[in-house]
Amino acid sequence: MYKIETERADLFDVNMMIAMQITVAGQATEPELTQAFRDAVEAFEILNCKIVIDGEGRAFYDSGDGSRNSLSFRHFELESLIHEQECVRFRLEEGEFLRCFVSLADGDQMKMCFMMHHLGGDGKSLCYFIEAFLRRLSGKTCEYRRAVFLNSETLPRDSKLPFLASALVTHYNRKWRKERRVFGFEDMRAAHETFWKTHRTTVRNEVTPSDALQEKLHQCKANGIGFTSYTIAEMLQSVPQEQDVGLAVDGRQDGNRTMSNQATGISVKYRYDQEKTLLQNAAEIHRRMKNKLRSNRYKYFILRFMGEFDPTLVDAVNLEFAGYFHSKTSAKLARLLGYGQKSKDLSITNLTRLDIPVEYGHYTLTDLIFVPPVISYGKNIVGMVTVDGHLNTTYHHYQDAKPE
Repeated sequence: MYKIETERADLFDVNMMIAMQITVAGQATEPELTQAFRDAVEAFEILNCKIVIDGEGRAFYDSGDGSRNSLSFRHFELESLIHEQECVRFRLEEGEFLRCFVSLADGDQMKMCFMMHHLGGDGKSLCYFIEAFLRRLSGKTCEYRRAVFLNSETLPRDSKLPFLASALVTHYNRKWRKERRVFGFEDMRAAHETFWKTHRTTVRNEVTPSDALQEKLHQCKANGIGFTSYTIAEMLQSVPQEQDVGLAVDGRQDGNRTMSNQATGISVKYRYDQEKTLLQNAAEIHRRMKNKLRSNRYKYFILRFMGEFDPTLVDAVNLEFAGYFHSKTSAKLARLLGYGQKSKDLSITNLTRLDIPVEYGHYTLTDLIFVPPVISYGKNIVGMVTVDGHLNTTYHHYQDAKPE
């Protein structure tokens, strides 16, 4: 069994569904697709696990058989499918981490949507599953990949918590002892139902064609600026207030291509300076980002920090956000961590250029749209990925209420 530590905040969060829609040139049969999916699932250790919670509130990945991961055939539109499926809880206790939907109605191409719980992996993980699935569909074998987990033992030694952060964790853990309770999967089910009765998300994808993308990349390269920094500057240039921008960061230390949640994150606060050019603002954002990423203490801070809290307190914070549970300690911590009203103004995950091949025998991957989940501590979620020369930028956020 593998203990869930740094990714514990994903367990009781009511929206942890990563979605990727791909378009594949070429047609396969339903039996071929079903078998390729099953073989790809068997190839990843984490997809053959289930989540268990013991009597003390500790959670683990335990062995399972992968049978709850599913592939089905139907016509769909991405936003409607996300609206439907985000309301359906992943049955983690039975080993359900992944759902795939396939539309074969487009003649010479296939449209597929992969929906994965974040405890099954991060954005890169889902790309690696898609790669294994398409390789198997083209007749290649799938190599077995053990899961790799980030925890207090595997994180870099120079990422230890600063004294004040450690003291804050100790303070809240001590306060929680009087209110402490262990939450189970029935609580998870009830919280999910409670939350999605009054919430709904909206999804919008924007395409930057190859020529426009290349022009932006040329400007970035000429000025020594990262493309993500440039994009943030573009998004902030019409916003007068200081913005708190969260950025997902790949936490893989060995470049492994397995499935598990190895994402970490940093944040940058910035007010766009109207007296400077777009490139000058982007350069300042780039400088601040680089300063954070150079230090493992900043880069892995959020994982260390969340991993030190009593795990049941982390659960309680998520259940506060869902409107299912309330205590003085969890409510105060939820506000401190930005769960709800004081959440990040902008949360960006840029997968950059797609890190998998596009050619698979008779099949060609021509498009991929990446939709990160609207996490409890984020307002406006942005997913970016470059594929086949163009950039897909997807915006995902909550509507005020679900329409009747």
